[in-house]
Amino acid sequence: MSIDHKVSAIVTGAGSGNGKAIAERLLRDGANVALLDVDGDSVNNLAAHHGHAIAITADVTNEMSIKHAIQSVEEAIGRLNVLVNNAGIVRPGTFEALSVEEWDEVFRVNSTGPFIVSRAAAPLLARTAVECGKEATSAIVNITSVEAHIVISSSGHPQIHYNASKGALLQLTRALAVECAANRIRVNAVAPGFINTPFTAKILAEPGIESWILERTPLGRVGQPEDVANAVAFLAGNEASWITGTTLFVDGGWTVF
Repeated sequence: MSIDHKVSAIVTGAGSGNGKAIAERLLRDGANVALLDVDGDSVNNLAAHHGHAIAITADVTNEMSIKHAIQSVEEAIGRLNVLVNNAGIVRPGTFEALSVEEWDEVFRVNSTGPFIVSRAAAPLLARTAVECGKEATSAIVNITSVEAHIVISSSGHPQIHYNASKGALLQLTRALAVECAANRIRVNAVAPGFINTPFTAKILAEPGIESWILERTPLGRVGQPEDVANAVAFLAGNEASWITGTTLFVDGGWTVF
């Protein structure tokens, strides 16, 4: 990734798992990174070990919280080149047992959250692109899932609220790519397969699940958060300056079948 200390990024859900790995990768590449998470302690601990990081406690489903977060980034750094909409949740359950409240909660975080954050960040992303020169672009990278494309993934059965919310985020990515192009903001998605995070540790521990996953993964291993971070770093950087509206799968070949 072509990046330096003049680049700044926001990563939502940066306190653990994929979000933490993404933030750490961008920091290693030299970016200033705003770490957003509803769990303030997690991002405070991470920021304490990185001189180019700031921690912001924020809820992606709350417009006022995100407005204040973007203001904090502008005041602290003054620019924004990259937004990574990573924050997401899943609530296991079958269609028959799923409540409307659970459905709404998953959609608020996984679909509405990226809309709220992207809308709040877009003016600063656009302004930064202009300030960086004639060919410069800013970037939004949304973390979707292979479950936006197929209905049976790591759980072994459909998770309709998660499938639907990530499908909505996929379409949001495509639509924003068209709408934001005039403001020199590229919008892409990274679709992870099964990644070894604290989020998935309980599933991996269930008898037979890991072997079931590996049998369906051509590259024969469970993914790591760094695999996702590497893909994000590419889409956020200059090498991807003519890429928008697309999805980069990070799934070990899961979606080949």
